[in-house]
Amino acid sequence: MGFTAAQAARLSGCTLSQLSSWERSGLVAPPPGPAHYRLQDLVALRVVASLLDAGLSLDLIRGAIGELVQSAEGSAPRSLVTDGGTVWQCRDDSEVLDALRHGPVACVIAVDRIGQDVDAAVRAFDAERRSFVEGLHDAEVGGDQPPPSGGQATAGGEAESGRAGDASARVRLRPHATQR
Repeated sequence: MGFTAAQAARLSGCTLSQLSSWERSGLVAPPPGPAHYRLQDLVALRVVASLLDAGLSLDLIRGAIGELVQSAEGSAPRSLVTDGGTVWQCRDDSEVLDALRHGPVACVIAVDRIGQDVDAAVRAFDAERRSFVEGLHDAEVGGDQPPPSGGQATAGGEAESGRAGDASARVRLRPHATQR
């Protein structure tokens, strides 16, 4: 599944200007295309934001992110550990412990947890998108029909579908054409 820049910004918690800047600098440069951000790109974007928040330089982050973007889902490191000058990509707890032996640690980024959070955000986004499309389909199929049973038309000409909290389930009633 691919995501547009606007979708990637929403799902990664970054701004469009950050995405654009990071793409121009080669930090996270997804493959070309209209829906070109992949799931691993979204994870990388969140990791970049975390590493920037930790005060790491772009050059150091670029080196740490390269493998994240290129890796398959199962081969990505579980954690990134940094002392501010070096970033270690750790695939298991023993590698994290080895990295901690190098001295004081500035930051540990749980890449696997970020991946789970991104996956949950993508699933919620996909469910929202499906609900929106279903609402459009319902409006198209039943657009000239009176509101569904139990639904009430509002002053603005909207009918509630009865699905609580689902803004996309509102159907705007079309006025009937009159002949002269």
